[in-house]
Amino acid sequence: MEQRPSAMDPIRFTFDERKATAAAAVFLVEHGGRMPYMKLVKLLYMAERESLRRHGRPVFGDKYFSLPLGPVVSTVLDLIKREADPFDEHRNVWSAHVQRQGWDVALATQPDLGCLSDAELEMLREIASVFRALDQWQLSDLTHALPEFRDPSGSHLPISPEDILRALSKTDEEVEEVREDAIERKHFDSIFGA
Repeated sequence: MEQRPSAMDPIRFTFDERKATAAAAVFLVEHGGRMPYMKLVKLLYMAERESLRRHGRPVFGDKYFSLPLGPVVSTVLDLIKREADPFDEHRNVWSAHVQRQGWDVALATQPDLGCLSDAELEMLREIASVFRALDQWQLSDLTHALPEFRDPSGSHLPISPEDILRALSKTDEEVEEVREDAIERKHFDSIFGA
């Protein structure tokens, strides 16, 4: 029998590639369809962080790391850097819609945004508007100032959801609510295959 996670386990979210792709598409559309991938990764990190602040859950549930250029969404960064095979009929959702072009990413085709709630869409558009004028280097500087960032000394260090929640001044009770919600969602997903 599968052991169910307990309140003592670290918070772990299930990555949702469809929602990550949709969130990236919102940012890309708001920025003319193309931007440096470092800027996109920073905007997506800010979206995950803001969603945790507002809703107690992330938009798409990535893993977070401190890198020399600041915090990143790790799974998305891996998707960006992976070379997609255009002849693979089973290619992932990300590569079907977002393509890397050197140091940039561009929206190849518009994904369905129906997986994002109205509140998530509104928040993503707000973030796009707030940070529109900043380039990737300015966003890197800004994310270095976030309390959960730790200098990885040229390597990488994990940033836990608990680190982010505490940096957002969430109480122990609020952190536990997020943990319980993540456990329930993971259990639901394991039963219904979501």
